[in-house]
Amino acid sequence: MQFDIVVVGGGSGGVAAALGAAACGAKVALIEAYGFLGGTATVAGVQAYCGFHTRGARPQQVVAGVGQKTLDALQALGHDVEPRHQSSGNWIILLDPERLKRAMDGLVRDSGVAPLLHCRVVAVQERAGRIESLLCADPQGLFEVRARQFVDATGNANLAALAWPERMKPRRQAATLTARLSGLDPSCSHDRDDLRRAALDYEACTGAPLARRNGGYFVPLPWSDACWAMMVDVELDDCSAESLTRAEMQARAIAHDYLQSLRRCVPGFGAAQLDVTGPALGVRATQHIASQCDAVLEDLVHARRHPDGIARSGWPGELHPRAGVTEYRWIAGDDWFHIRYGALQTDGDGNCWLAGSSIGADDAAFGSVRVMGCAFATGHAAGVAAALSSPGQRAPLPVVQQTLIEQGALI
Repeated sequence: MQFDIVVVGGGSGGVAAALGAAACGAKVALIEAYGFLGGTATVAGVQAYCGFHTRGARPQQVVAGVGQKTLDALQALGHDVEPRHQSSGNWIILLDPERLKRAMDGLVRDSGVAPLLHCRVVAVQERAGRIESLLCADPQGLFEVRARQFVDATGNANLAALAWPERMKPRRQAATLTARLSGLDPSCSHDRDDLRRAALDYEACTGAPLARRNGGYFVPLPWSDACWAMMVDVELDDCSAESLTRAEMQARAIAHDYLQSLRRCVPGFGAAQLDVTGPALGVRATQHIASQCDAVLEDLVHARRHPDGIARSGWPGELHPRAGVTEYRWIAGDDWFHIRYGALQTDGDGNCWLAGSSIGADDAAFGSVRVMGCAFATGHAAGVAAALSSPGQRAPLPVVQQTLIEQGALI
């Protein structure tokens, strides 16, 4: 199979890259291992877009372009996309994964992108720093995909790891198994003390502490009687089958056992049911590759702008250094900072672009740029840059910036 651009990963960054490249006239393939698009929002059940807006009393929208097209498509399906203020000061947009799947199906289909679902990249043919082809697997067997440019939107730099394993560096972030709970009594209210009591009950019954000692984070979903629950964190050393299997099984066991404690201790949870977990573990990061110009903590804390800025990030640096621990690095003035063009590039003249949480960033800045709102922005930029580049010649920055603006992006 032959394309101009191949994007690996069908989450927010991958969809944005594919649509951005297609809008430039490129022939684009979008490879996704699951049977649906959406990435972390649908695969890992994270039912909120973070990073579309800055923090604080007066949020400023910092992501548009393909991200805005996705919100518009959701709204056309009757989905409320108004941002909601959180106790942390951040603003999120709640998501119905099923409507998001449908919205992204339509966007990709209408753009002319060729989606390859149920498809995994199992090997990379690389020569002199450039990727020549991908060996892919689907239920019918193995096949080769060739292109002149590639975009790594896997979320964990997995394409880069296949091409250059010797260049990969570890990045340890705790993983989270999300859940959806139904059957809650809306006439009852609970507070943080009730949730802490449930966490202590879990420890007393199992002999092991709940990583989230505060009892977790539960958000009512206005289109149903269910809530989105962030209550199970586990350590994840790497993305080997062995590590993922251990972490997934451990997390599911915790979710089932903790539900019993919630029923016993939290008002309104007495008849709660565990509708679904995941479906897969939410992996923040286990590895990364250095870029030409990583996003860094100093840019975040000082809200720096740069002439080579290619996308905006308005989410604080949200770090999960170990299970149950969340730390923040705040952006000055609840503002936004620039992600620079070089953060999307693995090297000077190669043909692999980075998108979403695969982009170059230090650990603190990664906590900001990894969220899905920002992934739309960096994915859009990576797709446009790939489409406008030629063999051995990166697309000039001013041309990429102008094209992104013409496609509705905020730079």
